Amino acid sequence: MDSEDFKNPIILPSHHQVVERLIMTEHKKNSHAGLQMLLNILREHYWILNARKTVRSVLSKFVICLRHTKRNVTTPSASLPENRIKDVAVFEIIGFDLAGPLHLKGGSKAWICIYTCAVFRAVHLELLSSLTTEAFLQSFRRFIARRGRPSIVYCDNGSNFIGAPNYLKSVNWTEIAQFSSIRRINGFSILLLPPGGVVSGKD
Repeated sequence: MDSEDFKNPIILPSHHQVVERLIMTEHKKNSHAGLQMLLNILREHYWILNARKTVRSVLSKFVICLRHTKRNVTTPSASLPENRIKDVAVFEIIGFDLAGPLHLKGGSKAWICIYTCAVFRAVHLELLSSLTTEAFLQSFRRFIARRGRPSIVYCDNGSNFIGAPNYLKSVNWTEIAQFSSIRRINGFSILLLPPGGVVSGKD
């Protein structure tokens, strides 16, 4: 049953020092209760005019409560790099890295070369039997045969990856294009990420 105080509450004004002190006291006594809970507690004995607005105004002055209720400051996200928003074909701008090793039967090991499209986030996987530059180049040839030649390639500073760009840069792509029946073979840019800067390839 409702108490007599609930049936016949004391009517209080919305703007008065005594009312503000009353709200503060009840707020502290009830473990810094939230807005709705504090309104229900006060309603058991009092009828404050414009109660919700009044209580919210008083609670906004509690620094301790503000620390837990205010949203953290967020910084706007940086714009995506130009190579992430270009209008290009799938796998035209790629990045790659290795995962592993995978332990196979007989004690041998294998690694997975992960090729990702920088624009569409498509993924292509190739299996490597070793971490040599030659093994990676074979994987890269298979990738190109299946997905086409990329125009921009991002990779880290793995020794096998560094060896591959050095080899690929020594190729005379102009001469190959002249003697190729397709005549559409072009070179591509290889961008090495800074040492220890793996995150820079995730922009």
